[in-house]
Amino acid sequence: MLQLQSIFATSIHRPAEWDHQRQVIMAWPSAENGAYGNDLAAITRDVSRIVEAVAQFEPVTLLVTPDRHKEAKKRFNNETGDIEIQPVHDYPKLDLWMRDMAPTFVFNESRLSGVDYNFNGWGNKYPVDANFSLASQILHDIRKPRITTWLVTEGGSIEVDGEGTLLITESSIVNKNRNPGKSQKKIEDELRRTLGISKIIWLPGIKGADITDGHVDGLTRFIAPGKVVLSKPNVLDDSEFTMVYRKARDILSNATDAKGRHLEITEIVEADLHSLGLDRRTLKEIEDGQEDYPSLTYVNWLLVNNGVIFPQFGDKKADSAALKVIRELYKDRRVVTVRLDELPFAGGGIHCSTQEVPIAGRALPSQRKEGSGSCSPQ
Repeated sequence: MLQLQSIFATSIHRPAEWDHQRQVIMAWPSAENGAYGNDLAAITRDVSRIVEAVAQFEPVTLLVTPDRHKEAKKRFNNETGDIEIQPVHDYPKLDLWMRDMAPTFVFNESRLSGVDYNFNGWGNKYPVDANFSLASQILHDIRKPRITTWLVTEGGSIEVDGEGTLLITESSIVNKNRNPGKSQKKIEDELRRTLGISKIIWLPGIKGADITDGHVDGLTRFIAPGKVVLSKPNVLDDSEFTMVYRKARDILSNATDAKGRHLEITEIVEADLHSLGLDRRTLKEIEDGQEDYPSLTYVNWLLVNNGVIFPQFGDKKADSAALKVIRELYKDRRVVTVRLDELPFAGGGIHCSTQEVPIAGRALPSQRKEGSGSCSPQ
């Protein structure tokens, strides 16, 4: 394991996602990973579409294991944008979820640094090499300081507005599978230290509903200071997902941010499982709980320089309605859609599979882009 010099955070700032970015880090899952079986090729296609969409706006570093390096070089050529293929030699079971496995980037007294949040496989649900930290490896490779912490969490559990406010779910961090014996107060203090935030809005979430225990980036996101988008279930019933939505809606409606502003809430209705063209057997397995419910939330988008990388699932009505909302919210950005066929069934989406590296300085100036783009299935 790399022996890195760690630093103690003194003056930390976690920028908002809409601030200027240097690049985005992504990864192809390894063939040795074993998590995807016969779906590896389809998962790789989804990830590759996201890579190509992001590369329209800024550089992408794609991590791959040596056994897939030649395949990746063939898949991406000079015509697909600024994409660097980076082999990872010491992590044979490399996975694609860079939001959680890569560092969470911050500025420590204006110096770009990364917080290593001790990824443990979402509460030991997923096997992780205890002797290897991908976050540490990435920081070593890009020669940036590593901020250490005892806290165990993931990037998908963290949503900031860049002005001192953090949205987070209790279920994904105040949880004995990550931080046993730690009180919410101790966890909150460490979040303040490592992110530089001053106000935390706690949402309950739900433990065990998915592999992440309810990450916030599938539930609600900031679109600007004082403004959030909330994911709304396609059908409101007595399910746990409806309960999570209603509790989040109530809390956000009554919350104020670090600057004392009440939050303006916009809702985006999720895609309908029954409108995806799935066969009856698959639908029954999902409805009976034999298979996990797919992640059909539209709020798992990614902001890039002057753009938005936005999911589409194959539910024509919901896809169109969600796209209309996001275009209205981001009139100054070009929206590029990416069709996701397999990632939702693996439990994640665009934001989950990406990790942006920010650039110090003010927010990126607005730049109106006419029209929209897409990365269609290939």
